[in-house]
Amino acid sequence: MTQTVTPDEGTVASSRSEFRRGWPTLVFSTIGAGVGLSALGYILGTLVVPLQEEFGWGRGEINLASLVSSLGLAAALPFVGRFLDRFGVKRVALVSIPLFVIMLILVSTLTSSLATFLAFYALAGLLGAGTSAVTYSKAVIDKFDKSRGIALGIVAGGLGTAGLLLPPLMGIVIAGSGWRAAYLTMAVLAALPFVLVFFARLSTPAAVAAVDRSTLPGLTIRTAVRRREFWSLCVVFFLLGWALLTMVPHFVPLLIDSGVDPVQAAFLSSLVGVGTVIARPVIGWLFDRFYATYVAVPLFIAAALGCLLLLWAGPAAAPLTALLIGIGFGAEIDLMSYLSSRYFGPRAFGALYSIVYSLFMIGSAFGPVMAGFAFDANGSYTVPLILAASMMAVAAVVLLTLPRFQRSAVS
Repeated sequence: MTQTVTPDEGTVASSRSEFRRGWPTLVFSTIGAGVGLSALGYILGTLVVPLQEEFGWGRGEINLASLVSSLGLAAALPFVGRFLDRFGVKRVALVSIPLFVIMLILVSTLTSSLATFLAFYALAGLLGAGTSAVTYSKAVIDKFDKSRGIALGIVAGGLGTAGLLLPPLMGIVIAGSGWRAAYLTMAVLAALPFVLVFFARLSTPAAVAAVDRSTLPGLTIRTAVRRREFWSLCVVFFLLGWALLTMVPHFVPLLIDSGVDPVQAAFLSSLVGVGTVIARPVIGWLFDRFYATYVAVPLFIAAALGCLLLLWAGPAAAPLTALLIGIGFGAEIDLMSYLSSRYFGPRAFGALYSIVYSLFMIGSAFGPVMAGFAFDANGSYTVPLILAASMMAVAAVVLLTLPRFQRSAVS
């Protein structure tokens, strides 16, 4: 007797099969995303006050580190994206991870002026671009389709876990051994994916080279740049990067200014990571079942309200604001990789997603820097918070005007 399998049962079976085959890739990508280049954004907030005390730099000057690293990343990502499409994740990771570790060691040991500090951050962005979420998203998208949303959510949860654990860890390290020890600690953590890459079941370079990419579904670069969807995603994630990352490195200084103990301030800041860790797998699961934009937009609006709440209620609202921004940030990273994969397809995904992601990183760098200079000029974060809330509202509107993607056309 022939057993009939319903579409839902078939989807579940396919999803389970993807996880059975792809779990080593998922573990590698989740840990790699958490301790790669993006982690620098989480630890910078704990370093602001110690750097101010030792060198006398302003907060705007210190947060230029985020800007220059993002500019280095933006310059490198178009090349990294093409390398990922042509040579595969494994080769890119084996080169980029050691270079990123070396840059962290140099920041710790050789920083003696603002110029050297910023130069090492710029090189970290340039040479460590292969440790960004682009690489790890590419690894997952190659392995997962039916469960792509939740798989990307789990990987993005690696970033959320970094946001949860790294600020208090670095706060403890700095309190005990100084800021230079924090960078050495980060270098040790950043080296972990180099070991895991050998167990991740990634495609071999020969297998990647054997694929005729012209036969794959999806858009070419030339076609994509003539499509409204591509430019809309670029604008949306630039705005969201600026808005959601504006206050992340400023949470700790803001709380310290209000009289909170530095270690306690670092723990409160880690609530951004709590919101992100909670949100990302759940949001990814929802993306697999509902139209992704309708899931994400309400979360961005909530994060915008969180910024205004911090403005109205002051540091007392910091825990709730941190959670809301963390949830919004969780939706942002998931949505960026998910929509890019659905609108662009696999044909030139690495190259196209790297452009969207580089603009996201530029926005996420300018936001904190401008907030730092605004604080130096006015002694408050009023203008940055209002601007961040406005940007999230604009991004939500643009997302809602995008045409629906056709999953079967590009998956």
